[in-house]
Amino acid sequence: MTHTQEGNAYAYFTDSRGERPEKLALVVDERLCCDTILRVVRLAPKMYLVYDLFVLNGTRVHDILTFAQRQSKVAELLELFHHPDLVALATIADAPVGTHVRGVEQYDGIPGSIGVYLPSVE
Repeated sequence: MTHTQEGNAYAYFTDSRGERPEKLALVVDERLCCDTILRVVRLAPKMYLVYDLFVLNGTRVHDILTFAQRQSKVAELLELFHHPDLVALATIADAPVGTHVRGVEQYDGIPGSIGVYLPSVE
């Protein structure tokens, strides 16, 4: 989520390579659109699972908060500022029953640590 030079807020989704950004019709308080980066997985055309918070309003929180703290912050932000009317964002804890994600990242309790990818067991 970011804003134009004129101050107009907008959100977009891009893949991990940063290719083909897609604008999202997201209903969120524009106070979050000062360079906030959420790591998400697209579950459906208008549904995204938020699995991490990288930057919050220009501050790189990944380096100062543990994974558990970032998860708590994501839940708080979505509860306070997001309305799933057009595009829905869900936390890992609120993912629809039966949601299949390729795997998860396992984190230790150290701020800024890199997660270890664990593929899901089938």
